[in-house]
Amino acid sequence: METEGLTDIEVYSRISKGEVNSVENAVSRTYFDIITKNMFTVINLILFTLGALLIYCNDIVSALAATGIITMNILIATIQEIRAKRRLDKIALLMRPRVTVVRNGEESEIDQAEIVKDDIIRLRSGDQALVDGILLKGRSLEMDESLLTGESSTVLKKVDDPVHSGSYCVTGDGYYRVTAFGDKTYAAKMLASAKKFDNKQSPLQMETGAITKLLMLVAMLYLFGMVILNLVIPGSASLHTAANLRMAVIIIDIVPIGLFLMIVIAYMIAALRMSDSGILLQRANSVESMSHVDTVCMDKTGTITTNRLVFKDITPFMETEKAERYLRMFANATGSRNKTVDAVLNRYGEMEIEPIDEIMFSSERKFSGVRVADGDSEVTLFMGAYEALVRKITDPSDLKDVVSGYSSAGLRAVVLAKARGDAVFHDGDAVLLPALETVAVIAIEDEIRPDCRETIETFLANDMEIRILSGDDPAAVNALFTIAGLPGERKILSGDELERLSDSERTRRILETNIFGRMRPDHKELVVEELKKSGRYVAMIGDGVNDVRSLKEAQVGIALQSGSGAARSVADMVLVSDRFSALPKALTEGNRTVSAMRDILKVYIARNFVIAMMIFLIAVIFQAPPLVPITSAFYAFVSLSVASFFMVIWAKPSKLEGSVLPDVLRFAIPMAVLVSLFGLITYSLFYVGEYNGLFDVILTDDQLRLFWWAGGEHSGLDMTLFSDLEKTKMMAEIFGRNALLVFLMAAGLIQVMMVIPRFKFFSIDGRVNKDIKPTILVFLLFGLMALAYWAAWQYEIAAEVFCLYILPWYSYVMIAVMVIIWFFFSRWALRRGFLRSFTGFTERLYSMQLRSIRRKRDGQ
Repeated sequence: METEGLTDIEVYSRISKGEVNSVENAVSRTYFDIITKNMFTVINLILFTLGALLIYCNDIVSALAATGIITMNILIATIQEIRAKRRLDKIALLMRPRVTVVRNGEESEIDQAEIVKDDIIRLRSGDQALVDGILLKGRSLEMDESLLTGESSTVLKKVDDPVHSGSYCVTGDGYYRVTAFGDKTYAAKMLASAKKFDNKQSPLQMETGAITKLLMLVAMLYLFGMVILNLVIPGSASLHTAANLRMAVIIIDIVPIGLFLMIVIAYMIAALRMSDSGILLQRANSVESMSHVDTVCMDKTGTITTNRLVFKDITPFMETEKAERYLRMFANATGSRNKTVDAVLNRYGEMEIEPIDEIMFSSERKFSGVRVADGDSEVTLFMGAYEALVRKITDPSDLKDVVSGYSSAGLRAVVLAKARGDAVFHDGDAVLLPALETVAVIAIEDEIRPDCRETIETFLANDMEIRILSGDDPAAVNALFTIAGLPGERKILSGDELERLSDSERTRRILETNIFGRMRPDHKELVVEELKKSGRYVAMIGDGVNDVRSLKEAQVGIALQSGSGAARSVADMVLVSDRFSALPKALTEGNRTVSAMRDILKVYIARNFVIAMMIFLIAVIFQAPPLVPITSAFYAFVSLSVASFFMVIWAKPSKLEGSVLPDVLRFAIPMAVLVSLFGLITYSLFYVGEYNGLFDVILTDDQLRLFWWAGGEHSGLDMTLFSDLEKTKMMAEIFGRNALLVFLMAAGLIQVMMVIPRFKFFSIDGRVNKDIKPTILVFLLFGLMALAYWAAWQYEIAAEVFCLYILPWYSYVMIAVMVIIWFFFSRWALRRGFLRSFTGFTERLYSMQLRSIRRKRDGQ
């Protein structure tokens, strides 16, 4: 059989023909994907369409206002994601899939992008097939094709059988010739249907999605009402067209347009912070998901232990010399060269011996076997877990005590047995286990990680429950906990016991058990699934092929870099250099992300409800818009956008208790009601005052043209068409709108100080933030606001661009007094749970939306 591989000349020839695997697996999102996902959302398209129509109506300022903030948010999010992508890609390249190929008769490792047609690739246990091919040679090669076919059982591959990209070598090894790669592979043809499973939403994304849908419904109702009113109210078509477009922009502003982009920024900043800590995020939102975890499941090997095994002892059940000779023969003949076999070889040394037949080790079977020549005869040997072999051992009376003794000392006990008579290994794809006699029990010591105790104590301190899902003897796992000095009461359950339980009893035992031993991959998956059904938010930590299914099932899958490619590929985050101690950093960053978004959501949602209420109140009472696009954009920029960005950067991690949105709504709804109430009073005072001549300010036609509807000269208004009464109403609207703008911006900035209070004076619940930077930022933003008004006072172009009319000086004193009254009343009201019943109603609406989103997610 030809396994010499291609020569260098043949490789170069295929590369020149384009027969090379140039389609690489992306280690992160592409630049095109980042740009398109940030730009082409439904709200963005609506706003850009409105902006284009405003340009068509010759209203450039309003068009820029409609699209300016969202454009800035798109740019910020895109730049942050691209920076994060570049940094994460550099780290991910360290874990880039590589393959072992045979070229010029020698094996060598190459990058997946260097694979050419007809290359011969070697597969070992844990390797993923990255391209399609035909098996040339194999030793008990079993492939897991569950990611492609959904079938959980492994497939025994024979010569000339196909090897599909995306499948994993569970046990054995072999060589296969490359026949297809890139978009011609079996896996690539299934990619379109597979993509729908990629979007795993975090709790925060689901919660913000629910509140966004609620606000979007309000905006759609307003737009529908505006269309109906325009069908029955006569007027100038051109005037109404421009006015309606501007009003539509204000209504769309009810929807928290930049909120999801701000979440993305928070994720990317967290990813950048964590990239140097030893964690690679393969799913950006997993850092936030980590903060919701209340149950951590982990495999013993590689997490509690370092996976460095040392031969410790042997208890022979025959002559010691003969037992050790059988052990040495098995270790040198088996193709299952795992760390247990390596520990035996380090003790007894290597020898030349070839298997006549063999069964490779798999986590499903928990044993392996070889038939070898022993002089003029043959001997068939099996090595594996006690539970896997004891059913076929004819006299196991003393065996259990020896195994239990090693397990209670925290050692891994492995049984070596010899077949009685002739043994047949396979019946088709089925593996047969003959009658056995015990040769020896071997004790293997597994080193405990020095950082294990500290990391687990961090989880426990954050009210996380620990579950150990191990393929080893549960007694050995329990002993390791004792040796490591890990706290907590232990309750033990084995995989065999788990299978015998009824459905109701199984759920109860899983919830109360924290050490699961002798677990097969399907057992681990079942435990994670039952925990999720019981309302737990589960993280799974693993490193082997046997952990793939449970890693996929968990809300947060965490793999070790040294683990199998199968485990790394399905994980949400990977521990670079196997730094188990990096996990508390992920928890900290998750808590920081949620803390930042909780504070941002309070001011974000409050502002959006204020916009919704002000549109309704002022439109009904005064038949006028509360703001125009440019002033609404200025309001958002000063009181929200800049502050939100720095709130993400300066956020302090805090422990999450329950969902985020209920706490947000308990602040945002009452605050929005109070801001709207005092905003309406402010608007009314200045509207009525100017309408009745109390301010004694008369605007010229040019000033009216400039500030009414922010149209300026672009509105094309002929002021001679308006009566004196209509002009008076215009002046009243300008006064009311500008006074309202100042009040809303000042109230918005003070809300930031109430959400992140440096002084107890501003605190709603008595808590304070010791960081002075947010308070300084608020004062700087007040300064920015003052600078904008100074520029509008000094330069007409600034007044036109921002549509800022400079009110008489005493007007600002009146507004300041109104802001002070609003602040003291709001602080008093929120401290006493004002409007709690209305908040509860809104929470129920939000909960309905959230349940709908979760049902759709579970349906996928």
